[in-house]
Amino acid sequence: MFDYKGWLTLSYDPYEEDAIKLKEQISDLNEHIINLNNNAQFAKVINCNENYTLSLIGTLNHENGMINELKQLLNFIGKILPGTYGVIYYRDQDGLNYNSYIVLRLAKSKVEILSDYILSPCIPTIED
Repeated sequence: MFDYKGWLTLSYDPYEEDAIKLKEQISDLNEHIINLNNNAQFAKVINCNENYTLSLIGTLNHENGMINELKQLLNFIGKILPGTYGVIYYRDQDGLNYNSYIVLRLAKSKVEILSDYILSPCIPTIED
């Protein structure tokens, strides 16, 4: 089983927002994430008082390249919306780190892979 959950606060510029540019880039992002919406995955940009957040959820039978797809998505977002920040937590129960969540963090257009210490180790933290 491979699952991921994440959120990203979407921003073109963290100091001075250009609402027109932001909406143009979010439109591009919406076209890019269409393939992440099916019976096993969900991706949606949510507008809450003109603050935009991308929510991501997926539960797949196998990883099948999804980690690279998520990294590519974060790199794409970092290029078109450089003020964006957020995290995606994933767990590959068939992989080497089956007992841990891994965190993909996007900040200042840079994608980093970090160890999780909140829910990991999964056994015994969240499972017996």
